[in-house]
Amino acid sequence: MGELKDLREQSESLVNRAKDLGNKLYLAGLGAYDKAEENSEDLLNKYVEAGSAAYGEDAEGKPKALLAGRGALQAARELLDSAPEKRQALYEKLIEAGKKERGEKADATNEFVLAGLGAVATAREEGEKLFNDLVSAGQKRS
Repeated sequence: MGELKDLREQSESLVNRAKDLGNKLYLAGLGAYDKAEENSEDLLNKYVEAGSAAYGEDAEGKPKALLAGRGALQAARELLDSAPEKRQALYEKLIEAGKKERGEKADATNEFVLAGLGAVATAREEGEKLFNDLVSAGQKRS
């Protein structure tokens, strides 16, 4: 009879964990929606402002969508211009994270392997942080 009780407890534990995870996923989805809603308006306004600055005096009377498109194009150009420096900085950051993961064995490890290990560790950390932030935002919204 003890085995049956243990199975029932394990089943209940599994169901409770699934419910908790389902609730967290729901809250994360709600938080993602909330963040997208607030960030999209800010981003649109930023692009409209950049587009207006790019057009100068000719911006008056132009549709908001046109100004935002011009601002987005300008932001994309700036991103492309800064991409090499950002790529190098990211690569160095990943190597450092890989060294931290590898510990004492880091000195004998290829830098590409270190960067790969660092990428996995960084993605895991950033993913957990993002998920927790989204759950928090979802809790505030509900």
